[in-house]
Formats: sequence, structure tokens, C-alpha cells
Amino acid sequence: MLIEKGTIAILGGGQLGKMLCESAKKQGYKTMVLEPSPSSCARFVADQHLVKAYDDKDALIEIANKSDVVTYEFENVTAEAINILEENGGYIPQGIRPLYISQHRIREKSSINKLGIKTAKFCEVLNEKDLDKAIDEIGYPAILKTSMGGYDGKGQWVIRTKEDLEKTKKELEDREYILEQMVDFRCELSCIGVKSTDGSIGIFPVVENIHKKGILHITIAPARVDEKIQQKIREITKKIIDGLDFVGPLAIEYFYGKDGEIYVNEMAPRPHNSAHYTLDGCDKSQFDLHIEGICGRKLEDPKLLHKSVMLNILGQDVERIEKATLKDNEFLHMYNKGEAKVDRKMGHLNLIGDDLEALIKRAEELSK
Repeated sequence: MLIEKGTIAILGGGQLGKMLCESAKKQGYKTMVLEPSPSSCARFVADQHLVKAYDDKDALIEIANKSDVVTYEFENVTAEAINILEENGGYIPQGIRPLYISQHRIREKSSINKLGIKTAKFCEVLNEKDLDKAIDEIGYPAILKTSMGGYDGKGQWVIRTKEDLEKTKKELEDREYILEQMVDFRCELSCIGVKSTDGSIGIFPVVENIHKKGILHITIAPARVDEKIQQKIREITKKIIDGLDFVGPLAIEYFYGKDGEIYVNEMAPRPHNSAHYTLDGCDKSQFDLHIEGICGRKLEDPKLLHKSVMLNILGQDVERIEKATLKDNEFLHMYNKGEAKVDRKMGHLNLIGDDLEALIKRAEELSK
């Protein structure tokens, strides 16, 4: 369905929702956001902000009645919310499938493996006995994660030794976990693609990610790997989007192993932190393609106009960055969140230019 004008509703009003609203407005659409926090940063740009819970039936019915298309900016939207929207005439082209698969790490990796695409070896863990059996099968080092929830390093335990294993057992709760083999990687890469409701797909450049304490620190575009590897990752990204029959955005994180293999790590059916560089480095941003895709426009691969580096700005960085004298090629994007808490993502800085190593060096200098 081609939607050339009207109202786009977004479930979620964080920074991703804010930037989706900005892109939608730029393209001539009105926006409404469902976000329980009255201080959400999307409220500054949305035409309407519904301060209700994500599963509030009345709010979802209002969205179904007032919007032309509905999307989401985070992957923990419930099946119940999607059902309420669809039962009341709401149009949500992404549907529940991308959420159902990506919300659960075992379903996610199993779905990817069925397409013939590699992930790290993994096992389901429900209790201490399962963990012992899984570590025997996978070996050290390994990483234990909750099967659902957890992000930016939360809900994860690195197990390198028998002592780590015993310590981790003491922290187990009555829930499902996944134990994954730790890939010995050269670098971490990611790629985001968007599929339109008309079936066309736009794939962004492959980028390189550097993390600190489990939180994305810097993204480098393009990735500093051979073009053949970049092309292979673009092909895998398209294969996953097509193979899983997804509509809308899909961001995929990869490991480029020292063995030369490409492993899928995680994926998210929404805009992604590692693609924020696209706001200044590409001819279209990830938010532009997201809006175009759910509105049924024909998509093409966006072009990288400038070599780019994205630096995340966390709560502890805000004062230093705001005092810094930025250059003409440095673009600051603050999210207008409330309290600048430690490790809370408060904004990002995009640096563009011709010398990638100089951009990386400058980003690291600004981060200290």
C-alpha cells in the first residue's frame, strides 16, 4: 500500500522515535507517539503524544483510528498490542513476526541457522544442570545471556573459567537462558537494511563497531575490512530480510571471525544505534528509509557521501562534549532526555570527512 500523506503512529518515544518523527515530518507526514513517559524526547517533535502504557487498549484503538500506518521503535512491543491494533483496523505492515523472532535469542539464532547462515554455537539453559551440560558441549570461553530482554551488556555473564561458571550459577534465576560460544573475532560489524511493503529493499553500507563495557562506543563507516567481506555481509543481510519475510528495518550485528567466517550475532527490527551516522554521512538516513518503507515507496541502496564516524555520548560525557569546540565537519545530535545518568545514551556526534583514521582519532580525543 502506497501512503503518500497522512499520519504515522510510532510505538515508543525515545530517541529513535524522535528521529523517526523528524524524518516523517521532513517527508510531509504527521506523527503521533505512544509513550508512557511524559518526559520522552519524542514529545518535542511529534504532533500528538499519547502518555499511556504500550498495551493500553484505549490508546491503541485511538492509534488504529487516527493513523494511516503504525510502526515501532523498540522490539519489546507485545503480541497483544499488535492484535489490538489489527483487530481495530490499524495498519501495521511489519506485523508481529519480526518481534516474535527477535525478542527471543534462541528463536532468533535458530531462524538464522535455518537459512544456512552461521551464528556462534549455542545451547538452551534452564537450570544449573543444563549449564554444566552446555559448557561441556560449547567449551570456554562462553557467554550466558537471558533468552529475552537485556541490552547494552545487561543480562549477560562471560564465563572463561570453572570459577566463573560456579559464580554464574549462583546468579541464575528461574528463567530461560542461552549459552553462546564466544567467537574469536577480528572486529564487530553491522549492517541495516529496510524492506518496503512493495518488496524493494535498501541496504546501507557495512560499518565497524567498537564497544566499551558492552555499550556501543564508536561506529566507523565504511568498515575497515575488504570489500569482498562487505559485499558478503550485504548479501547475508538481504538474504535474512527476504528469508524471514520481514517488512521495515532490520539491523544485524556480525562478528568477522579470525577464521575468516562471518557470524550473525544479533538483530533488531528497528532503527539502530550503529546507523546514526547515516543522518550526516549518507544521502538518506536509516529513519528516512524506515518511513519510506512502511509507506510503500520503492527503495534503493542509500549512498555513503562521506567517510563517517559516530561517537555515542553517554551521561558522563555530556558536560565535556557540550564544552568542546566542534569543527564544521562535526555534527552534534542531542536527544533532549532528562537526567544525564552514567552510561545513559544522551546523544551522538557524527564526524564526516575524507581521512577515516583522522576521524577516528578525533572521536577518541573527544571521548576522553
